Amino acid sequence: MIRPQSMARGALLCALAIGAACHHRGARGAAPPPAPDSLSGTVLVTGSSPEERLVLRSGALAVYLTTSVADAAALKRLSGVQLLVRGRSDATVFTVTDFTVTHVDSAPALDGVLRTDGSRLEIETRTGRVALGNPSAALRALVGARVWITGPPQTGPLVYGVISLP
Repeated sequence: MIRPQSMARGALLCALAIGAACHHRGARGAAPPPAPDSLSGTVLVTGSSPEERLVLRSGALAVYLTTSVADAAALKRLSGVQLLVRGRSDATVFTVTDFTVTHVDSAPALDGVLRTDGSRLEIETRTGRVALGNPSAALRALVGARVWITGPPQTGPLVYGVISLP
């Protein structure tokens, strides 16, 4: 014969065991998120609408990219341009969280937002501001836009492309 106290004790032990097995670590004990990955290469658009895909090609390696809608539109405008992309890599795709234009037609490029300082036009990059000498009126009209620029920044001539409008 099983006593009621034994049944209650058994039920309590069972509940404690189930609770311990289902316990999740709280924020203090949670593992830190993995460090972001990065890749360098040339961004390409493959396929045709609506099946377009973004690919980053580096030598013989080609990796599919996925990103936000706004960044996808910017990356499509950059087809053929060399980039450094940051984000997360898994077995089939690289999820882009951030990118920087590094070269256009093999020329080193600045990637940043156009700003003014009085009458002077500058590009604000990740590392600081660079004054732009001899900018065209069309480039001046893009203040607030994210652009890439090649050519000697202080003297020009400057070649540029729009990454995203303000």
